[in-house]
Amino acid sequence: MDSGWTEWINVLFRFTHVVAGIMWIGNSLLFTWMELNLVKPEKSRDPDLLGELDMLHGGGVFHLEKRLMHADAIPERLHWFKWQSYTTWITGFVLLVALFYTNGSTLVDATRSTLSPSSAVWLSLAGVIGGWIVYDLIWRSPLKKMSVIGLVVSLVFLCGAAVAYGTVFNGRALYLQIGAMMGTCMSANVFFHIISNQHRFMRSLKAGQPHDLELGKRAKARSLHNHYMTFPVIFLMLSAHFPRLHAAERNVPILIVVILTLMLVKHLMNTRYHFKAWLAAIIGAVIAAALGIGLLLQPSASAAENPDIAAGKALFETQGCAACHMQGSAQIAPSVHGLYGTMQELTDGSRVKVDDDYIRRSILEPQAQIAKGYAAAMPSYAGRLDEAAIARITTYLKSLSPPSR
Repeated sequence: MDSGWTEWINVLFRFTHVVAGIMWIGNSLLFTWMELNLVKPEKSRDPDLLGELDMLHGGGVFHLEKRLMHADAIPERLHWFKWQSYTTWITGFVLLVALFYTNGSTLVDATRSTLSPSSAVWLSLAGVIGGWIVYDLIWRSPLKKMSVIGLVVSLVFLCGAAVAYGTVFNGRALYLQIGAMMGTCMSANVFFHIISNQHRFMRSLKAGQPHDLELGKRAKARSLHNHYMTFPVIFLMLSAHFPRLHAAERNVPILIVVILTLMLVKHLMNTRYHFKAWLAAIIGAVIAAALGIGLLLQPSASAAENPDIAAGKALFETQGCAACHMQGSAQIAPSVHGLYGTMQELTDGSRVKVDDDYIRRSILEPQAQIAKGYAAAMPSYAGRLDEAAIARITTYLKSLSPPSR
């Protein structure tokens, strides 16, 4: 796809995606908070009243009631919450197609896999669609009545998917893939279960039948699933900004630690009214996760055999280079995998060999040689990196040669 159109799609749909996502996730957090804070009234007062809540906001008090409905008392103006979810998924899928599926090589880790670009796209789509099918089958099975076991099975499947995709996808693409799979499950929950069940009990009410609480319970169960996925999906939406994590050698276990920790944090936040140590537990969980991730970020024994490569890799990550130049970031800047020793075409039509001098000049004078198809967006590192640091980064880049095809 033409880079100009790609950039416009990126700007328009990413902005819409983020705004819709904020609205959708905000709804999920707010409605679950309201459910947890509802006060159950005495049955004798109003048998149809399931709970009530008073909230102070904007200089006034909002009085909220959750109640059974009857066919003769359906509110004239009844608000539904669904388009935030649908808009988030649709715009996210458009971005996935425009930024990754039109060039499947942005998904693949060329240092570990010889998967073709088209195969990578089909593999990604299979995960997005198949992930929802597997998840939905789990929670349609008898496991839906054994929530703890169902949760364990779901998490095992998710972790297995991360491990599998981690063998062929680069770190950035891996994190976005898992995020797309979880986001699809969330939006499909809204479409196939939450809104669908709400339509069913509204139709039954209009037909003169009593309010079916079972339909509401099914919708609420899937809504609660979405609630626990909100924090991990937010992290995965933003994961391109965390190259130190997704570009790490052990990015898969880091991803798993992050997902499990964020779900645990959300659970502990929900227990604050009957678990006094909830805040201490959250702090403890975050510290434990940070220590675990810190250990996972340490170079392996094989990487430590060449200290210059390990030092160059650390500089490449900590100085922010990985955010734009790792595989999967090719819309921003050229991927450095297999770049050393090749001929690079510049915006003025000339071609230059990628060697030590080219890398050094690109770091110190990035505006002097702009690669064709990319914006002049890289800042100069003159004064920030000395010659020794540049030499270590160059040594690391030399080690990133893709396997022979």
